[in-house]
Amino acid sequence: MQRTSVNVFPFECAESQLALADKLLTLSGQRFQKVFFATTGAEAVESAVKFAMTSTGRTDVVAFRDGFHGLSMFSSFMTGNPFWTEALRWKPGNVHHVDARNFAALEDTLASRKIAAVVFEPVAGSSAAQHWTADTASRLAALCRSTGTKLIADEVYCGLGRTGTWFGIDAIGMDVKSTEASAVPDMIVVSKGLTGGLVPLSAVLMNDGDFDAVFGAPGKAKVQGSTFGGNRLAMQCGLIVLDLVERGRLVENAAAMGALIGERIAARFDSRVTLHGKGLALSLKLDARLDRSMTDVWLDLIDGGVLAMPNSAAPDSLRLSPPLIFGVDEVEVLIDRLDEALQP
Repeated sequence: MQRTSVNVFPFECAESQLALADKLLTLSGQRFQKVFFATTGAEAVESAVKFAMTSTGRTDVVAFRDGFHGLSMFSSFMTGNPFWTEALRWKPGNVHHVDARNFAALEDTLASRKIAAVVFEPVAGSSAAQHWTADTASRLAALCRSTGTKLIADEVYCGLGRTGTWFGIDAIGMDVKSTEASAVPDMIVVSKGLTGGLVPLSAVLMNDGDFDAVFGAPGKAKVQGSTFGGNRLAMQCGLIVLDLVERGRLVENAAAMGALIGERIAARFDSRVTLHGKGLALSLKLDARLDRSMTDVWLDLIDGGVLAMPNSAAPDSLRLSPPLIFGVDEVEVLIDRLDEALQP
């Protein structure tokens, strides 16, 4: 007799959930022990914050100005950019913002011992692909650890290969496979690349202690849940996509093509255009002396068949997020179209 399996949380953990969770944990070098599945990136970010609040018993959250963490109500206010919230009259009182790498301000804020979590993007999407370094990220992790604060890496944009490494923290030298617990985040949030954009799916990788703080005691299991989180269609899609990325060596391809784009831009445009980011998580900035606005360049690129996106937190820059299958021919097209767009 064929066994019937339900498709809603939390009545059953389907075999495909176990398989995808195991795959993600393996990619993390077994640094984490548990995976929580949700649907969207914003939902997963908020889930991670809930886990942190429950685990620490604390109420507040720190995020960095100009970051982006989604457009649900709470995650919108974590962005720290009024662009996303100026129309909303309600403001939460437990979200604090500091400038990235302003460790004096961060240390003062964490000293209150009210902060449950610090949320950061190893390689940012909407902030001109700004990224942390090995030194600053390790300092951030150590500061969080010393104050009992959970560190959450929001890799919705930069995770699962886009930076030329499986995780964005690898790309900045914050080794996800490190044996030193103080050197890595407590949780990593992934989403966009998990199913190639085909089916909504997100995941939070975490340790046993933070997971058990929610699901290991009576009366806490509904702190966070999602009706369709972990549905079998999304699980199968995630397994297939990760297999394709591995077999196609697309993580390595992202690193190689990102380096090639950088070489071509340096050779063709000298200092007129600068490139920021890691792998295929990239952002372009124009020399201020050029008689072209980034808006004009963006629209000309679209007319030329190149899709790009202005950065909300850095309007003088343009985000490039090519697919992981981007090849040499596509790089040449990109450079040619950019050259045409820069013409007065």
